[in-house]
Amino acid sequence: MEKDKAHMEKKAHHKEEETAEEPRTEETTETAVEEVSQEDKLKEEIAQFKDKYLRAHAEIDNIKKRMERERHEIAKYGKESLIKDFLLVYDAIEKGIAMGKSLHPDEKNFIQGLEMMEKLFLEVLKRHGVEPIKTTGEAFDPHHHEAMLQVETDDMETGMVAQEMERGFKIHDRVLRPAKVSVSNRKEKGKEEE
Repeated sequence: MEKDKAHMEKKAHHKEEETAEEPRTEETTETAVEEVSQEDKLKEEIAQFKDKYLRAHAEIDNIKKRMERERHEIAKYGKESLIKDFLLVYDAIEKGIAMGKSLHPDEKNFIQGLEMMEKLFLEVLKRHGVEPIKTTGEAFDPHHHEAMLQVETDDMETGMVAQEMERGFKIHDRVLRPAKVSVSNRKEKGKEEE
């Protein structure tokens, strides 16, 4: 009987171990599932942080490029307003030459001095990227020329610059001041005969 009792106890103990192991397996599975889902969450967070980092890095690169472009623009065009003011001085020199030639044609040395000053002024402007806009004989371009009047003519095609009234300038590729010009309008032959 003791043998049976011992055998029964062994069986009962064995059954307890089996039933105890079953919940442990379920607990282990639940823990493993939780660990996997937690691992997935961490991987997702890492991916999000990596994406945010890459976006922030790209934004910083864009800001650097934009700042460099702005710095370049400032260096290239920053003196624009100062040069516009100097163009008034150039206009005065140019008008002085024209007035000297018409009122005092015998004062050649004075006129020559003004012409040398004008040439020096244009050379200095050129060193800073400022050049006169081509006008007379060129096709009228509203981006570079400002039409002041239209002139009837036989010797030019319609839409050509007939005369420059005020010199225009550009700094690098940007118009600083458009040239004030008169634009040709070719006379029609039928109108001439009437």
